[in-house]
Amino acid sequence: MTATDIFKQSLSFYGRLFNKIFWISLASTLVPLIFLSGADSAEPALIPLMIVAALAMFLSVYMMAFIHQFSDSQDDSLSAAFKLALNKVMPVMLTSFVFGLVVMLAVLPGAILGTMLAASINDEILRNSLMAICIAIPVTIVMYRCFFAPYFTLVDGLNPIEALKASNQQVKGNKLIFRSLTLLSFAMLGYIILLALTQLMIAVNPAVQAFLEGVLNVLFMPFMSVFIYRLFTLSKQPSTTIDEEV
Repeated sequence: MTATDIFKQSLSFYGRLFNKIFWISLASTLVPLIFLSGADSAEPALIPLMIVAALAMFLSVYMMAFIHQFSDSQDDSLSAAFKLALNKVMPVMLTSFVFGLVVMLAVLPGAILGTMLAASINDEILRNSLMAICIAIPVTIVMYRCFFAPYFTLVDGLNPIEALKASNQQVKGNKLIFRSLTLLSFAMLGYIILLALTQLMIAVNPAVQAFLEGVLNVLFMPFMSVFIYRLFTLSKQPSTTIDEEV
């Protein structure tokens, strides 16, 4: 099993789910637009932002739950996945919150080291660059190692600490995960380039540009979720059984 195999499997899986997962992705794209378009100022109030964040988190868990449900039992019922998401949204949110705290803690050693190393550097750009690198390295390592923590909570019901430990154990030294996430990063780069190209269409009406961006979001985001879930499940299995899964 290679990263390319997982990519191809994810495309096939995505195609089978598209007629249902499309609606979850569409809702995820429209919710911020609907809530924030009615804001009276350029800086929306705190309550609308919190509502949008909560809905976005729920829809993200809803999509994860739907993909898991279909993968686990071939059930493509949106209503059943909705019930599963209602049961799992709070545990997953808690794990994500703890994950965020761990990432924030990872900033401290990088900031301390960066401050010590940059103390004797007079050039501001070089000093800030060194600080950014020192902070980025531990943060990137923590985010990479704990990447699957929300999935362990959703699928296996682990609490935040157990989920973070399980994710670290699964990711550590796993070349398949590293290569697959690298491949996904290239796919995301292509997606970002397409978004940038829509912004460069000077002659196109802004409403059409917004529509094209929305279409790209609706199409790409669920594929990314499918790919990550497939990578999570396949990388958990012993190497002797991975090749047998369709």
